[in-house]
Amino acid sequence: MRSIRGWRTGLGAAALAAALLLGVGLVWAQTLKVSQSNQQFYPEPNFASNPVGPAPVGAHVKVLETKGDWYRVEYQGKKAWLHRQAVPESPVFVPGQVGGGPVKQVKSDEVALAGKGFTAEVESGYRQKNPGLNYAQVDQIEAFRVDPGRLQSFIKEGGLNP
Repeated sequence: MRSIRGWRTGLGAAALAAALLLGVGLVWAQTLKVSQSNQQFYPEPNFASNPVGPAPVGAHVKVLETKGDWYRVEYQGKKAWLHRQAVPESPVFVPGQVGGGPVKQVKSDEVALAGKGFTAEVESGYRQKNPGLNYAQVDQIEAFRVDPGRLQSFIKEGGLNP
């Protein structure tokens, strides 16, 4: 008799703990800010699906779930999938942490280039050392955009599986 009562008490405590954790999770739903340009919302966590709309820079999205490198988000009352490349890494919050000055946020492509030793300062120095190079062509290539519909056609016609 005593072991059944102990089992019920343990089960009740576990149920209460689970309910509290679920409630905390709902209150602390993660919100992310889109920081990369030319990003899209998708109906499925797959680049081969047709985009349902643009994810504008600066948009705040509420994360509903994650699946691999994808976030299922809510934006302006609609739910869709957004790839992690659209948002910066989530900051780590440590209660009571003493902070210094403001931290400059950088884009993921800047981080990748810096990892290869190519920063804005390196680019500036390279331009000064090589003034005869055609930087307008580089700027033109960087500004090139592909229509999402044409991209989807290309993926399907080529049998690609991103």
